[in-house]
Amino acid sequence: MPVSRRSVLSASGALAAVGLGAAACGSGAALDPDDPLDLDVADADLSGSISLLTPDFVGEDRAVLDDDVIAPFTERTGVPVSVDQVDWNKLNEKISTGIAGGIIADLIMTGVGWTQPFAEKGIFAEIPADFIESLGFDESVLAPARYDGKYYSLPQALDLRFLAYHPEMFEARGITEPPATMEELAAVAEELTGDGVVGLDYLSGSAGGARQAFVFLLYAFGGTMFSEDGLTTRLAEEPGRLALQWMLDGMDSGAIDYNLQAAEGQPSPFQQKRAAMSLVATGNWPTWQQMTPELCEEGAAGVFLMPPGSGGDPVMFQGGSFLSVSSLSKNKDAAGAFMEHMLDPEILGISNAATGKVPPTPDIPANEEIQGSLLTRFALENLQYAGATEGGTAAYMQIRTNLDGIVEGCLTRKKSVDETLADMQTLCDDAISRLR
Repeated sequence: MPVSRRSVLSASGALAAVGLGAAACGSGAALDPDDPLDLDVADADLSGSISLLTPDFVGEDRAVLDDDVIAPFTERTGVPVSVDQVDWNKLNEKISTGIAGGIIADLIMTGVGWTQPFAEKGIFAEIPADFIESLGFDESVLAPARYDGKYYSLPQALDLRFLAYHPEMFEARGITEPPATMEELAAVAEELTGDGVVGLDYLSGSAGGARQAFVFLLYAFGGTMFSEDGLTTRLAEEPGRLALQWMLDGMDSGAIDYNLQAAEGQPSPFQQKRAAMSLVATGNWPTWQQMTPELCEEGAAGVFLMPPGSGGDPVMFQGGSFLSVSSLSKNKDAAGAFMEHMLDPEILGISNAATGKVPPTPDIPANEEIQGSLLTRFALENLQYAGATEGGTAAYMQIRTNLDGIVEGCLTRKKSVDETLADMQTLCDDAISRLR
C-alpha cells in the first residue's frame, strides 16, 4: 500500500507529543507542514527564543556568527538565538536523531540535494513565493530549494566549482584561450601533459569527490540526475555514459591521473604546478592564500566554466549551504524573521566573507574580502550557469553516499561503464521505490 506524506511524517516521530520544536519557545503554534510561513510579523510582536543548527561558522568564523549576524538580530527583536554546531559528515544523523527524538532546531542549514528529502517528510516549512521573488535570486540557485513546485529552503552560502589553469603553461604550448567544448578540453589536457605535469587534475579530491566530479560532467553533457518529479533517475542515460567515458578516456591518455594526490596538509597538485588545469572550488581560495600566495597575484591563474559536451551553455557546479525553517517550530514567527535577517544583503556579505563561501546574489554591499578572491568574483559573475547540482529526488539521502562507491568502481576499472550505469539505475530505483 502506498505510504502518504502524512503517514511518513507521523512514523518519523515528528508528531510526537513533545513536538519537534520543543527546544524553543515563543509566539506561534506549531506550523502545519503544508502551510507556508508568515513573514509579515512585526519585530515588536516577536518573543521567546529560537535555535539554529549549522555545519558552518566553525573555528574563528563562529565569532562572526555570534557578533555580526546573531547579535544585531537579537538587539533589534529581543529574540536570542542559540547555536548547535555539527560537522557536515554528522549533519544528516543529527537531523534524523532530532526528528526521532522530537527535538529539532527552529532553523536548519543543510546542503544542496538535502531539501527534497526533508521537505517530503514534512520537516521543512514552505517559504512564501512572494518572498522568494522579492530576493531577486537567479533561477539557477533557487532550483535546489524546490520540492513539488514549492520552496522549502533558500541558499545562504554557495560553494561553486569550475576549472582553473596556469596561463604560462597555456602560452608555452601556444594555447591562446580556454577550451570551448568537452572535446577541446580533452585535447588541451592531453597537449599539456608531459614533463611531470598532468594536463587536468580532475579527481584528486581538492574540489570534491568522485560523485560530484561525475555529476558535474553529467550536466556538461546535457544530462540531469532525475526527472522533474524526482521519481525517475536519468543517470543511466546517454549523458551519464558520456561523462564516465570522458573520465576514463582522459585516464587512458594520461591527461587525467587517478592517483594524483597531495600529501595531507600540503598544497594541491595544481598549487604545486604538477597539474596545468584543475577542477577548483571557490572555497579553495583561503588555502591558496595561506599556502601559495603567489597563485593569488593578479594574472597568476586563469579560470573558465566547464564547457558543454554537445552544444548548449557551459556549466558551473553548485554546492553550498541552504537555510530552512522547521515546519514544527514552536516559534515560527521568530524563526522566519531570522531567516529573513540572514538573507539580508549586508548579512550575506559579512557571513560569506567569513566562511570563504559565495553569496547567492551579487547584489551585496562592497566587500573587500569577497571582491579580493578571483574565484568568488568569477562565480558571482557567472551565477546563471550554476545549474549542475546534486539531488532532485526525495530519495537522495539514501542515494548520495552509495553513489560515490559506484563511480569509484568504474574509475578503478572494477566495473565497466555498462555495469556502472546498471548499478546506478538499481540504486536509484530501490531508493525511489520506498517513497511510493
